[in-house]
Amino acid sequence: MPVLLKTYLISAILLAVILGGCSSVSIQTPFYSTAVITRADLLTGEILYGDQAENIVFPDDHVMEINDEMRAYLQRYVPRSYPENTRAKVLAKMIFGKGALGMEYNASKTHTAWDAFRKSEGNCLAFSYLFIVLARERGLKVSFQEVKIPTQWSGGGDELYHISRHVNVRIEMSKSKDYIFDIDRISLKSHYPMWKISDKHAIALYYSNKGAEYMFASDFDNAFRYLVKALTLEARDAAIWSNLGVLYRMNGIYDYAEKAYFIALKYDGKQKSVLGNLSVLYEHMGEQEKAKYYSALIRKHQMENPYYRYSQALDAFEVGNYSVSLYHLKVAVKIQRFEYKFHDLLGNVYAKLGDETRANNAWGKAKKLQYSQ
Repeated sequence: MPVLLKTYLISAILLAVILGGCSSVSIQTPFYSTAVITRADLLTGEILYGDQAENIVFPDDHVMEINDEMRAYLQRYVPRSYPENTRAKVLAKMIFGKGALGMEYNASKTHTAWDAFRKSEGNCLAFSYLFIVLARERGLKVSFQEVKIPTQWSGGGDELYHISRHVNVRIEMSKSKDYIFDIDRISLKSHYPMWKISDKHAIALYYSNKGAEYMFASDFDNAFRYLVKALTLEARDAAIWSNLGVLYRMNGIYDYAEKAYFIALKYDGKQKSVLGNLSVLYEHMGEQEKAKYYSALIRKHQMENPYYRYSQALDAFEVGNYSVSLYHLKVAVKIQRFEYKFHDLLGNVYAKLGDETRANNAWGKAKKLQYSQ
């Protein structure tokens, strides 16, 4: 889910999330007296709308509702009389099958369960909402899972990156191993940690995503409504607080932005999106020392991230700097040895360096990993 988000998908200079992990960091003292600004201040919108804030109507998009049309379709394809494991498998075939819904993955489409059903498209959130409401209608015990997928950096040396979060679905089977269903099979890797999240949290991610989309479109009124709705559902999600901070920063309300970021850090002191957002904020404020401090933290964590190292290796390879590419790849493989594309590029580098034995070994490992995932 491209965070601002893949699952959210979210991007670059805003660093609004969509999900990551890094080592502990030392947080500097806020520039403003953030104790003066309360959480309620951030959520009421009075600083943005004055007295009109009392008239704000927050959205209710009925994210996980099921209707008669969905039930009728379900009855046609997945009779309740089927055994438990058959119901689960046939439901998945109904959602993905070309002769049925034929749902297609689109990372940019955050839909409700109903919209995912009628449009047959959506990101991981949309798929999960649809799958879960239908599965529960058929008596299956099913829950949302968040998947810790790697932070990806774009190439070309611009160091803009997308912080993504991802969710999928787990069906708890009574007589067999649990099933996991995921619209984006690249995330179904055994070495990616997964953990259960509540319905309320999963729905909060819908509102956070929509808020991020509105913010990118400069529709700040709807962005505020949706982000605050998300926080009323899940007040401990650092990424959502970070996105709200971005909204205040984009509106030039820097003290409120800083407060939102420091709330986010309270819940996740390692959140790279927050650290990046603080650097951007202090740049806008002219606080160069603070900006450089948080920028340096981001750079440090980039160098500890195997996927960033891979992007650097790829850049170096494309310009023929094979020794630099090899240096970054060795670090990447040491940190994450199960990623087949690291080994594939490593084979290409060794081939360019004339080491045929190591090249073949790396390609062999890449092929083995690719087909085992």
